[in-house]
Amino acid sequence: MSSNSKQGTFVEHLDELRKRLTLVIIINLIAMFICYQYIDILIQYLLNLNPGMELIYVGPSELFMVYIKVSLLCTIVLCSPITLYQIWAFVSKGLYSNEKVYMLISLTLGLAFFIIGVIFCYFVVLPITLSYFVRISISDIAAMISIEQFMSFCNQMLLCFGIVFEMPILSFLLSKLGILKPAFFNEKRGFLYVLIFIVAAIITPPDIMSQMLLGIPMCLLLEISMWICRTVDKFNTKKMNAVKAL
Repeated sequence: MSSNSKQGTFVEHLDELRKRLTLVIIINLIAMFICYQYIDILIQYLLNLNPGMELIYVGPSELFMVYIKVSLLCTIVLCSPITLYQIWAFVSKGLYSNEKVYMLISLTLGLAFFIIGVIFCYFVVLPITLSYFVRISISDIAAMISIEQFMSFCNQMLLCFGIVFEMPILSFLLSKLGILKPAFFNEKRGFLYVLIFIVAAIITPPDIMSQMLLGIPMCLLLEISMWICRTVDKFNTKKMNAVKAL
């Protein structure tokens, strides 16, 4: 292939990437505008988690910024299928047929597990965490929480759990592509458990309750990821042996 052909192909890929990114941005902006129109309903879902805290806002623009952040988060989640499809449509052209199947499975299940993580956090983790904070309050000190802090805490927890629940899918994809091996987990298992609680301490608010509620599910997901890795590795080994026997 000549250098001009390679350059032309590269330019075509860049042009396609630009078009797909433009489409994703436009769709997300439209969705964000729609979400903002229903912001009262969206915020009410988070306010339903409030166990009795007196929420206030202390700056003229604070409530408006909360509306923007909640609208943006909802937009990212709602538009994620379209965003993932555009990523898939662009990347799949450079993949082999078996790699396309693995990537498609990973993207589909990845979205499903992200939603499961968000739902688990909304219905289990956040109610327990917020109720715990209310119980440890002191009667002589009035708890007036900023609406921005309350919403940021909820959004951060929801996003963290959504991302953390991607661990098994990432393990499946890397194992299927032969990048991740069971030997890695066998050697680094203790280190990974320590790393989990370090990460939980970094990405959650600075309280032991939130860290434990994130760290424990991460440990369970790590065990699931290790099981997936071993299962996929056995399947890959059997497949390779079958090919060699032919």
